[in-house]
Amino acid sequence: MRLLRLLTAVVLLLSGAGVPVHSGTSTTIAYIAFSEGFWQLWVMDSDGTRRSQVTRTPYDKSKLSWYPDGTHLLVNGSQGQINKVNIDSGAETPIELPLEGVADAVLSPDGRQIAFSASVADAVDRNDIWLVDALGDNLRKLTRMQGLQHEPAWSSDGRFLYFLSGITGSAKQDHDLWQYQLSSGALTQLTSGKLYHFDIDASAQGALAYSNNSTGDYEIWMKSGSGEVARLTHSQGLDTRPSWSPDGKTVIFESTRSGVPNIWKLELESGLIKQLTDEKTGARHPTWFRQQGRS
Repeated sequence: MRLLRLLTAVVLLLSGAGVPVHSGTSTTIAYIAFSEGFWQLWVMDSDGTRRSQVTRTPYDKSKLSWYPDGTHLLVNGSQGQINKVNIDSGAETPIELPLEGVADAVLSPDGRQIAFSASVADAVDRNDIWLVDALGDNLRKLTRMQGLQHEPAWSSDGRFLYFLSGITGSAKQDHDLWQYQLSSGALTQLTSGKLYHFDIDASAQGALAYSNNSTGDYEIWMKSGSGEVARLTHSQGLDTRPSWSPDGKTVIFESTRSGVPNIWKLELESGLIKQLTDEKTGARHPTWFRQQGRS
């Protein structure tokens, strides 16, 4: 893996990284779109305008999370590599984590820690949630549960991690939401017996958005801070990977309702849905910058 990351850094130098591609002053949404044979990092404004490609390196990018400065993103790669990417220049800085097979890495709201999923066992579907400092030090294993623990997501205040767990038994095939409290290590199961849940995102107001297939089709659902559950989308096709606006009044998400995955925007109060991207080969993994009161 270290050799792969070294080669990636060399490619960055040869590809002209350092040439400004986008000003981060008003960018609010980052996402992945297919370009030049790979899934690359793109950015745009919250209304879908000023879309521009940030990376051009030869590997697929996946899960994204913003640094507090609003000009960098933590970006997962297809081979387990993790990079800090500058959206103004496109420059990628590798982050060495102390485990192999890292997946779903996400940065804490204050930019000081990275949560991720990884396995050190040989068993199939045996992952745990881990925590490490942003530079790769002070590794901690947070969960020691049976089955697959993955897709960690931070609360806006950094006090909790939410994640997915498949520990409820292969016969039932449930995949539920759990909460981990950083200060005490307390674990709380948030859903039970509702089939598959994926792609959690927590709003600054304490609500959770996620994708669930309890209706037979994956839709976006919301669980409020008081525990009330509401279905947000009602469309054929895959609706997934929600991300909250800073004020908690809007959700962007990935949907195949137009045939290929693209980014859509839902205003909760009015129910208005707008398509933000129209990529013929797809756009995925949207994430909204929420620090410093930007909207």
